[in-house]
Order: sequence, then C-alpha cells, then structure tokens
Amino acid sequence: MGVPFFGWAAKRLFGTRNQRQVTRYLEKVGRVNALEDETRVLTDVELRAKTGEFRNRIIEGGEVGYELIPEIFAVAREAMDRAVGIRNIFNPEAGFDPAMLPEDARKLFDEVKAEIDRTEPMPPEGSFLGCQEPVPSWQFVGIPTALYDAVRVLYPESRPPFRARPFDVQLIGGTVLSEGRIAEMKTGEGKTIVAPLACYLACVENKQVHVVTVNDYLVQRDRDWTFPFFQALGLTVGAIHPHHMQSGDLKKSMYDCDVVYGTTAEFGFDYLRDNMKLRAEDQVQKRRQFAVVDEVDSILIDE
Repeated sequence: MGVPFFGWAAKRLFGTRNQRQVTRYLEKVGRVNALEDETRVLTDVELRAKTGEFRNRIIEGGEVGYELIPEIFAVAREAMDRAVGIRNIFNPEAGFDPAMLPEDARKLFDEVKAEIDRTEPMPPEGSFLGCQEPVPSWQFVGIPTALYDAVRVLYPESRPPFRARPFDVQLIGGTVLSEGRIAEMKTGEGKTIVAPLACYLACVENKQVHVVTVNDYLVQRDRDWTFPFFQALGLTVGAIHPHHMQSGDLKKSMYDCDVVYGTTAEFGFDYLRDNMKLRAEDQVQKRRQFAVVDEVDSILIDE
C-alpha cells in the first residue's frame, strides 16, 4: 500500500514525466520570447550576420548549439516573419495596398519599392544556389525595420500572406525535432514552419540537412516556400527530383546547398547510385549529417 501512495505523492510533488518535459520546453520558449524585442531592431544585414556569429561560437568557441536555442530560434522567428510574411507587401501577387500605411511608413515603402524597381533579379548561383530561375529583387532588397514594425501594427495576428511569426507551439516542435524526437503536430499547427527551425539549428552547427517528404510536389512546394527564410539567413536550399525531371549536374548543385528537400525514394536511389560511381568527385551526396522526416509514419512504416 505504501508504494502506490508514494508514487501518487511524488507525482503531486514533482509532476509526471510529460509535465516536466512540457515545463522544460515552455522555459525555452519563454527565453526565446524574452529576446524578441532586441531581435526585432536588427537590420536585415545584421540578422543575416547572426548565422556566421552562431557558427563561430559553436565551431570556434566550443559552445553547444542546443544550449543556444533561445538565441538561435529568436533569430529564426524574426527571419521567418520578415522573409516569408512581411516581405510579401512587395510581392506583386499578394495584393498589398500601401495606402493603409501611415504617412512615414508609406514614404519608406515608396523608397524600398523604387530600390526594388532599380535592382535586377539575381541568377541562381552563390547565395541563391538551389533556385532554378532568377530571383526577383523584391525577395532580397533590404527593408528598414521601421517598415516591418508598421506592417506588424496593420496585421497583429500571424497569418498569411503578410505575417509568418512562428507560434510558441511551433518553437516547441522545432526544439523536439532538434532533440531527435518525433513532433506530432495537429492539422493547422504549421509543421512547414517547424522543420526549418530545426534545420537552422543544424546548419549553424555546420551540418548539411536533408528534409525528407512523401512526393515530388511537396518537395518543390516546401522548398520554394522556405527559400526566403533560408536566404534571409545566408543559407541555400535546394530540391532533388528523379532523373527524368532533373539532370545529373543540376542535382549535384542541389546537393551543394545547406538544406536539401527530397523524397525518401530519391535520397535512397542517389545513395545507391553514388555507391556505383568510380570516382568520389562524381558522387552527389557529399554529406549525410542531419535529417528531418516529414510524415514520419508514412515514410518509415508505409514505405
């Protein structure tokens, strides 16, 4: 009789294992939120420079990436909100009306728009490796922080197309993935945002990331959707497809990216084809260091 009572008392005092895990994750989220105000004042250039700073602290300074999650995710959250959300005010297809902005912000909008109009698209190379067409200037010309703030006032809730600020539950999902665990997300909780958070942590640890999903449509859709996020942080992202859809040289360039999206079948076939190559320089999969598996039940069980 004593043991069950002790177990009940211990749970009351210390909480269940699940409660302790949730408390630990919420503590990390609280630390991310505490850094939000100071992260928002960073310029686009300063935000991008954070990737190199994190890498130096981990690789040269010996700090542990997982312990830096509050800082890393604070930067990732801001980059996601800016690049995937707010920047769409300059996307011709998004239909933003600049007349809604206050006068000072409208002036900034007009200045940035003029700079965008003067700037040529960038070819798919260098920091734009992984793209298959030139990148339009509205996706990379710098935007003043005051204009970002003005749009946040107009759209205080995070919802497409003009906001993409990761919610707390998405930060928890990214932390869970970074621990090598399975993060089960309900429909509508935004798992497409969760994977890039874990990817960014792995990238600042100087690991190449493979994001494995179920079909070629999702491979390209998710790669294109997350491209502005990775580009804003100075990272490259590519997508691999079967040989009848993608030449060998193009696929090789995709594997040179920091993050690579592909199906489980294509990653597997490329591994097998690499084993039959006669020279190491002809192999496409140079590094296999960190993987995020989307639809894990379908991929690891059904396939």
